[in-house]
Amino acid sequence: MRRYPNINRAHIDANHPHRSTDFDDYYFLLLDPIGERQSVFIDGNQLPKRFAELQPNSIFRVGETGFGTGLTFLLGWLSFLTYAPPSARLQWVSTEAFPLSRHDLDQALDALPLPDAFIKVANQLREAWPDPIPTCHRRLFADGRMILDLHLNDAEVVFSQLSGSIDAWCLDGFSPDRNPTLWTNGLFRALAKHSHRTTTLSTFTSARLVRDGLTDAGFSVEKVQGYGGKRDRLNAVFANNPEQHPWAPRNHAGAMNRIAIVGAGLAGAWVAQAFAQRGIAVMLFEKDQPASGASGNLQGITYAKLSIEATPNSLIQMQSLAHLSQWFRHFAPDHWQQSGALLLAQDDQARSHQDKLLAALPDCYLQMQSVSRSDASDLAGLSLNHGGLFLPDAGWLNPKGCVSELLTNPRIEVKPYQRILHAETSKDGTLLTIQSPTDLEEQQVVDLVIWTNALEASQFIDMHLPLKPVRGQITQISSVPALRMPICGDAYVAPATNGMMTCGATYAPNSDDLEPRVDDDFTNLAAANSLLQHPAWTTKDILGHRVSLRTATPDYAPIVGQIADPRDWDSRLDGLKYDASFQPSEALPYLNGQYVLAGLGSRGTLTAPITAELVVSQILGEVLPVSEAVRDALAPDRFFRRQLIRGLN
Repeated sequence: MRRYPNINRAHIDANHPHRSTDFDDYYFLLLDPIGERQSVFIDGNQLPKRFAELQPNSIFRVGETGFGTGLTFLLGWLSFLTYAPPSARLQWVSTEAFPLSRHDLDQALDALPLPDAFIKVANQLREAWPDPIPTCHRRLFADGRMILDLHLNDAEVVFSQLSGSIDAWCLDGFSPDRNPTLWTNGLFRALAKHSHRTTTLSTFTSARLVRDGLTDAGFSVEKVQGYGGKRDRLNAVFANNPEQHPWAPRNHAGAMNRIAIVGAGLAGAWVAQAFAQRGIAVMLFEKDQPASGASGNLQGITYAKLSIEATPNSLIQMQSLAHLSQWFRHFAPDHWQQSGALLLAQDDQARSHQDKLLAALPDCYLQMQSVSRSDASDLAGLSLNHGGLFLPDAGWLNPKGCVSELLTNPRIEVKPYQRILHAETSKDGTLLTIQSPTDLEEQQVVDLVIWTNALEASQFIDMHLPLKPVRGQITQISSVPALRMPICGDAYVAPATNGMMTCGATYAPNSDDLEPRVDDDFTNLAAANSLLQHPAWTTKDILGHRVSLRTATPDYAPIVGQIADPRDWDSRLDGLKYDASFQPSEALPYLNGQYVLAGLGSRGTLTAPITAELVVSQILGEVLPVSEAVRDALAPDRFFRRQLIRGLN
């Protein structure tokens, strides 16, 4: 059984904000913490020189073990802004298995003699500090030029499963004699696995086990002068050929002056926003108006529905839930309400699942809390029929309003009423045939295209994507002002907005009928009333309805990433027909400039931002904010590979 990861909070000496009582050690050299970090990690990896040599629009990726107080990260941030060209970007991928609380971080930073420039960036880190949830927390700073991926998890676990490559390693942490579980050969091999021939490494220690472990993993290691009274420390360069990762796509190698996103629902809007945040302009094509499909509903509930086992789909939902307070904080109050949400257990099966889920989740997961019927009623403001789970980070949003806000960025050129009729690969990129609002056909060449147009995406992709339509009808009903947060069971009811509430939605797989049905309104109304001790609505309270199509997949996980050519892969992966564990001997080719984000299904309001980050990171050569196992489980080619294994191709 795949288990959810667990972490422990850091315990700090009440009399000294820089001393860990867990390890009886300090986070840095007390006499000169900034000087030590600068000498050992920033200069040890020659970062100022390497930043200055970066090409325009390129990215530099630093990996770090032991984020601690973030001091090395802050130094790297300031160094990058000082030396790097203005269009370059820095990604800092760090791990921390014993994260500080926000209070302890404040105490640690306040006790340091920080210069003004340092204080400015340190305050931004404080504001973005994540809750102690074991996942990758992504934060963007400096107008998107700085990406922090802070993994609250064990370093060996994170870096052994990393999806991407690192240019410089900062091997930090409490000293090997105080924290031997960090300094392992497994960690050193994991660092080597994601290094290349110019990857450097620096660390404050010269311990024999570290020197030998790095050497055995393929690094060329040298002792250099230590800092602040320490005799020696280590610098290293990776000396082996980089390890092949045959299944993982490479970053887009061509030009990126003309980026087309097709489909202006939540998926397309978040992809456009992810590019725009990094200073990259995009065109967003939409056959109708933005948010005209399932993203056009006035209310949607944003919450996670987890499996008892830590499946990739559950992990990405948990990660998304942990990001809501950051990603949605700029939305207007009438577009996003982080009110919390209740998932009611309406029968024995649901109660059993919730009990098993809570038993499977470590204590650090405060995102899901068991509540009695009485407590659930107090939280909701109405007398409910059942208890269940309370999700304090969840809430409800106005998808149409959120799409509108996301598309206000000046780097996003929205092209409404422009239907893509055909896409053809050419030597210059992808040739799109576009039907204009006046029904004229125009052609435009783009460097890359991301298909975010739900069910229609499969029309432009040769590799089979088993996307299926799911008809859903929501019903608008008279408001009950007392309801404070969404309640979910066999149906959901959202709190009042603009004098009415939303309940629903029906779930009809493989139906593309957009005509409203009176029976569906009655079904929604009955399901909504079943959540309450005292039914609140009659058919006279029905004010309206809306039908839309969601797009789902057979495994209920979204489809995210670069697209492959099935004809090419069929010959290269013939071995899968006979051995499910077959591994290709060389990197697999993908279609240049062709990507997809589709099949978000019922959790689209929750997972659209992280899946958008995933596809944009893949394009730009960033380390992905998910593990390689999760990337693989969401990849468009997963269904093709399964068919080969089953002998269906």
